[in-house]
Amino acid sequence: MVAAASDEQIVEAVHAVGTGATLDRVFDGMRDRFVPERAKGVEADIQFVIDDEGSEHAHLVGIHGGACSVGSTQADDPKVTLTTDLVSFLKLVAGKVGGPQLFMTGKLKISGDLFFATRIMGFFDTVSP
Repeated sequence: MVAAASDEQIVEAVHAVGTGATLDRVFDGMRDRFVPERAKGVEADIQFVIDDEGSEHAHLVGIHGGACSVGSTQADDPKVTLTTDLVSFLKLVAGKVGGPQLFMTGKLKISGDLFFATRIMGFFDTVSP
């Protein structure tokens, strides 16, 4: 859906289903696409904060012991926090835009370990078209 849709169409489709439900499905998909070999030796909590028209949705991705867990919660001390808007996040996880591009245009804010942040999406297989 993200590849062929305008930003407005993406927002409309997400709101029709519900932002929370959509994000839960996206993060469940990230857990399913996790490739342990790509995250060998990583022990980290990654906090995502997605803004949808002024409402923040926090999701936590934990990579520990070669496994990936996800949840709609906040970590006390994440290794990195990525904050972005809904459309940018969906394009990022769909592989339609890169994190560096979002960061350089101000659409992605990163706090914590910046170098680690550059590696995160590489821990997951991309979404099939």
